[in-house]
Amino acid sequence: NLEVVKQLPGDRILLETDAPWCGVKATHAGHGFVKTTWNEVKKPEKWEEGKCVKDRNEPCHLRQVLEVIAGCRGEDPDALAALTTASAERVFFRRS
Repeated sequence: NLEVVKQLPGDRILLETDAPWCGVKATHAGHGFVKTTWNEVKKPEKWEEGKCVKDRNEPCHLRQVLEVIAGCRGEDPDALAALTTASAERVFFRRS
């Protein structure tokens, strides 16, 4: 829910995709914030290097998740990327 995302402290947000399923579709509330797209093929057996398979959520789509969250919060995507990267490092790569 975008209203919940707006209320989260920025340093508590971690980004993830629902890979390999559930890409950001035109019917999703945050779709209007998506700026980045990729060339696609329609079927997995038609995959080519540099193209995504239509309706398959891939790691590169994390950029779209970032754009939705930054957009609904009115934040700069690059600044939010730096903040969420620092949060992920804190959670998963804590140094003693």
